Order: sequence, then structure tokens, then C-alpha cells
Amino acid sequence: MDASREERKWEEQTRRIQISLQYIKRNMDTDLLRTGQLPITGPQMYMLYYLNRHERCRLAQLADVFEVKPSAITVMVDRLEKPGYVRRLPDPEDRRSVLVEVTPEGKDVLMQAFRARCEVLGNYLSRLDDEEIPVFIRLLEKFAGVPEGGI
Repeated sequence: MDASREERKWEEQTRRIQISLQYIKRNMDTDLLRTGQLPITGPQMYMLYYLNRHERCRLAQLADVFEVKPSAITVMVDRLEKPGYVRRLPDPEDRRSVLVEVTPEGKDVLMQAFRARCEVLGNYLSRLDDEEIPVFIRLLEKFAGVPEGGI
């Protein structure tokens, strides 16, 4: 096969992947909103998930992880703190720093959000045959650079 034909094939493949990923994201987000079961946004869910895995984090650490300015993290934490999903604590090691941790209510809402996402994702997975699902997962993890079996 000549180089220009290979290049066109590559461009077509990447275009199809980009379109498919956009459809997946848009359709899943729409389906999640339709269920009415998602009490938090995607970024809030990710923050609660991160905090839940790391127990307590400094605001500066969250800003680094989420690659945003500290002021953006402050706003996001404010929005999660208002309904009682997270709480701020003084940092015993540094009086100038503030720690954030997930509350029991935050853990409950996180599990509720996970269940809603699993339900929507399950509907998409039902389009695949039983033997296709493990192959799809393995390829998706490889594509995403996630270790096999997840993080």
C-alpha cells in the first residue's frame, strides 16, 4: 500500500474513533440527565471520588490534580460543602493550609452517582455479546493507558 493510501486509512480510523467517543460521551451524559438520579455533576463526582480514595487533601493538591487555579477548586469545594458532601479542616501540619475530606453524606451521594452511571453504562454494554464485553474492556483499558483491571 502506498504512503498516501495508508495516511488516508489512518485519518479515517482516527476520525471514526473521535466521532464514536463524542457520541458515547454526549449520549451517556444525556441519558444520565434523563434518569434524574445524578445529584452531582461529573467533575463533582470525580472530586468526591478522588477525595474518597485519598481521605484528606490540601486545596493546593486538588488544584494540581485537577489542573485548575486554586480559586476554581475553592468554588468547587464551596459547592460540595454547602449540601454537606465535604468538609474543610485545619491542616495540623501547616496552619496556612486547609484540608478537605468527604463526609458520610458525600460518600452516599458518590455511591448514588456511581449506581446511576453503572445503570446507564449497563444499557450500553447490553449491545455487546457476553464474549465481546471482556475484549471491549481490555481494549478500552489499553487505549486509555489504564492498567488491566483498572486503577
